[in-house]
Amino acid sequence: MEFHMDQPPAAALALAAASEARSIEALATLVRIPSLTGEEGPGQHHIAALLEAIGADVTCAEPDIAAMFERFPDIAQYPTHWQHDLILPYEDLPTAAALAASGLEPVLNYQGRPNVLGVLKGTGGGRSLILNGHVDTVTIEPEAAWTRDPYGAEIAGGLMYGRGTSDMKGGLMAAILAVTYLREAGVRLRGDVIIQSVVNEEHAGNGTLDLVRRGITADAAIVLEPTENQVFVTHPGGIYWQVDVPGIPRSPGARWNGTEQEGVSAIERLPDVIQALLAVERGYNRIATNDPLEQDVAAFSLVMGRIAGGHYETVTAGELTLKGGAYFSGRVGRVQDVMQAFRGAIRDTNRRSPHLRCDPVRVSFLHHDDSTNQPDTIPVARGMAATLAARGAPADIRHGPFCCDLRHLVNQGGIPAIIFGPGTIAQAHKPDEHIPVAEFLAAIGHLIAFIHAWCNADAPA
Repeated sequence: MEFHMDQPPAAALALAAASEARSIEALATLVRIPSLTGEEGPGQHHIAALLEAIGADVTCAEPDIAAMFERFPDIAQYPTHWQHDLILPYEDLPTAAALAASGLEPVLNYQGRPNVLGVLKGTGGGRSLILNGHVDTVTIEPEAAWTRDPYGAEIAGGLMYGRGTSDMKGGLMAAILAVTYLREAGVRLRGDVIIQSVVNEEHAGNGTLDLVRRGITADAAIVLEPTENQVFVTHPGGIYWQVDVPGIPRSPGARWNGTEQEGVSAIERLPDVIQALLAVERGYNRIATNDPLEQDVAAFSLVMGRIAGGHYETVTAGELTLKGGAYFSGRVGRVQDVMQAFRGAIRDTNRRSPHLRCDPVRVSFLHHDDSTNQPDTIPVARGMAATLAARGAPADIRHGPFCCDLRHLVNQGGIPAIIFGPGTIAQAHKPDEHIPVAEFLAAIGHLIAFIHAWCNADAPA
């Protein structure tokens, strides 16, 4: 299907240009509403009111955990909450039964955390479009590292500061305002526009997954994550993992029984574990690719992020936990294949050690994402690139460097989709998070032009 550029709707673009102060205040208002993962309710009520004000058919519904696990057993995740994040490891896959048995359902649930769905019906015959964004944000800790109020939406040097500005209230609000200005300017669209403001994208993705489960679909979708207003069509998969290393605690006077060693610190065993995991990374990074989007892109990136263990300086550590994450290209295989590679590496480490054969190292997982791979020729990507080029903006189509909800729309929902939005992933999850105000305002114009052209083109036969 070819994308044919229509003349951009001048009235809506003129309204957006004349309403810059209004647009900036709209983003600032959303940033000032804390919507940490697990506490998205107030932010979602605000989004619902904005969509109702422009005449959208609005539905608010909490994700159904049991139904998601039944429909997508390989992909569904445990709910997360910023105060109780990633607290339920699993060796194989998470399950609804394990969540129920854990006793953690009082904090790992979606009560008061609804998805917000706003549908703006077209006049008929045009292509439909999903605009997808998450309202939840990560913690503001370490709060002392912020030099600006995390919820102040302060503007300095052309940057708006605050949690969620780049990740990703900027993109979500740009889309809402683009549709708002189209409506207020009286621009008619033939195709439906479906705005999705989802919960628990951070460390789960269940908000979008539940909308896919409910059958919400369209001819294309835009995930409004921060790309500096560039077009991404792929993204890596990811896992969060932990390795528990056992030891035998003994004081210095009891570490040796004559010439026989009895005390073995878990710390002594850690180098073998580290080398086993690094070998997984090295092996995957030897995999070549002919994909032009992945040239000079590492296939696998392993991060070892946290370590904790032992209880006293003069006793060999009886346990140690190493936690980390990994991103990987789709060329290395499915996320389940990567998880199995981790299990195999740790199993081989245990086999090589007489101590560990009896008291083995254990590997488990805290979260997993499947990768997304699409050609750069999909109509929604070509269409957005054509829109950007017509507006004098960079129009390259690129590989996305971070995991996001694109995977659910494409892999589970079968919807061609791109990642596109203002802000940068470099600002995500850090103190003094910010977004360039000019980039946010530009995104509104880009989306107005694209939505008008896309939704007024003929729907697929």
